[in-house]
Amino acid sequence: MKGKTIMLAVLGVSLHAGAARALTLDGALDAALKSSPALNMAREAADSQRYEKYGARVSRLGEVTAIGSLTRYSLERTLTPMVPPIKPPFPLADDTITNVGGSYTLPLFTGFRLSRNISIAGLSAAIARAQSSLTEQQVRFNVYSLFLKGLALGDQLKARTEQEKALAELHRNVELGAKIGRYAAIDLKKVDYQYEMVKAQRQGLENNIAALKAGLDQLTGMTSDDWDFEPCELTEKDYPRLEDLERTALAAREELRISADRKKIAAANYSKSKYAYLPEIAANYTYIRSIGGGGSVPLWNYGLAAQWPVFDFGKRAFDMAGRKQEYKSAGEAEIAQRLAVRRDVVEAYNSLRTQRALHEAAAKALAYAEEAKNVENLKYQQGTGSMYDLLFSLAQYYDALSQERGAYYGVFTAGKYLELSSGEKI
Repeated sequence: MKGKTIMLAVLGVSLHAGAARALTLDGALDAALKSSPALNMAREAADSQRYEKYGARVSRLGEVTAIGSLTRYSLERTLTPMVPPIKPPFPLADDTITNVGGSYTLPLFTGFRLSRNISIAGLSAAIARAQSSLTEQQVRFNVYSLFLKGLALGDQLKARTEQEKALAELHRNVELGAKIGRYAAIDLKKVDYQYEMVKAQRQGLENNIAALKAGLDQLTGMTSDDWDFEPCELTEKDYPRLEDLERTALAAREELRISADRKKIAAANYSKSKYAYLPEIAANYTYIRSIGGGGSVPLWNYGLAAQWPVFDFGKRAFDMAGRKQEYKSAGEAEIAQRLAVRRDVVEAYNSLRTQRALHEAAAKALAYAEEAKNVENLKYQQGTGSMYDLLFSLAQYYDALSQERGAYYGVFTAGKYLELSSGEKI
């Protein structure tokens, strides 16, 4: 009895459930940019620092304070001080006096500390903006990476599903052949064993896809996993030389801007610690209307006030020494960040080369495995091959197919990571 030929096709699309909606890569990216909790937190932090910057700027304009008090005395008091010469008419007096007014204090000289605070606030706002931009790029890459991983898992799941169908078909053929004595009964056991293994692999892929969807939902702010990965068109890009990518990264990476601004903040704090030895001078104008005794009297004054700390048991000196060390540390951190950026680019560049080589090898291995599977299938149908060789060739073919699909999407993920590492907007 001639068995049916096992038809196996190379996978080209990912799995789609009938009722689930399709999620495109662009749709996932748009959702993440609108609703990603991590990105929204970074944006809120940038807005918060922007207001801090505005607050530091307006602090040089001084402060207006409203003044009010209600006091009851055991004896009557005059609303205004008694000043010589004392002669009629005498000031109003009462045992209950209300004071209402305001005060305006304008800093004239703060030992340059106020200007440094403004600079620090501006730098902090710039760092927050850079952090927000960096978070956006990281979210974009993570969405891209997870989406392509989902496509790869979908392709691998379809491959295992096809393998499961092929083994089910082989089981029927062997079962019929065993009944007429064409195949040995042990061959059926071998098929069943392989069939159960493939079922477990398929279940594992389904579980991995479910977990990956949950991760992508977290990135995009979605709350339902009732969707499927829509296949997308991917085109390989040609990238510049490694040296050019390194130069681009050193000029464009947000991490370097952040480390440079942190060094500037450390320098400003160090300057502030030096200026702590200088005095502070402020101008003040105060107007109060004192009410009581059936009338009210205006009181006002203006003047200058200076504060100049003379001795603080070394507090300022210790603070200055600490700030100096922070500045040195920030300088070392900037150098370390530059080296880290270069390392990232080198690793990403070589990772892409490795991934391309892996895909090329996986594609060749798939072609060899397909040829071997077809030969073993034909030999078994003709009675010249063994069940073990046929099952081994089937397993090798579908393993090669899964590896080729994973390596294929890995090339584009590695390319996108190289773009991220070199500071390119993705």
